[in-house]
Amino acid sequence: MRRTKTNQQSLIGKHTLLSNKKCFGRSSTTFSLRKAMISRLRNFTLLVGFLSLSLALAMVSPCLIAHEQKTALTDIFYNERTGNLEIAHRISVHDAEHALHKATDAKGDLAKSEKAREAFADYVAGRFTLILKDDQKLKLKLVGQELERGYLWVYQETKIPKQVGTPFFIENTILHDEIKGQVNTVNVRYRSSISTFVFQSGTGRKLYSRPEKAETVAE
Repeated sequence: MRRTKTNQQSLIGKHTLLSNKKCFGRSSTTFSLRKAMISRLRNFTLLVGFLSLSLALAMVSPCLIAHEQKTALTDIFYNERTGNLEIAHRISVHDAEHALHKATDAKGDLAKSEKAREAFADYVAGRFTLILKDDQKLKLKLVGQELERGYLWVYQETKIPKQVGTPFFIENTILHDEIKGQVNTVNVRYRSSISTFVFQSGTGRKLYSRPEKAETVAE
């Protein structure tokens, strides 16, 4: 789906990522590229992940949706221009605060506390892993985090493996220990190919195969 220049500028202007210092001082990506990454990943995640998220929500009791959503959405994008895999996680603020309290005993208002948001971003980074077939973990850099309309977004990136077609395993246990019935959906996008994976407690790792052979998969 093509976006107009006006819409894209509006999204970039409305949502800004943290400065280099607030992004933990570890990312080599420029500020302008971060903004473009946010705009692209957010819109793709919202559009492509809608059906997966709806399926996950159907598994949740209606009386709980107003409180715990029990769903998280992750997008992995092959950016061949920069040579990076760009990753965006979207979690509801309510679920994030609940998980942060249970996992660290720390209480914090994510809407007001930068320190609490950074702590939750570290929590997410510790529960999401990409692993090559030889069990070598890809080094994921924590780019930053931000709030948007009741959701906390956490951004990571890593270099695309030397051979673009290199398969890798995905492990996603975000919120699984803290929220019973948590369902995490991961979309992997390579050019026009999209693969979708669903992670529940005890699911374990899942294999993403060669991008050129990837197709949309409902699991």
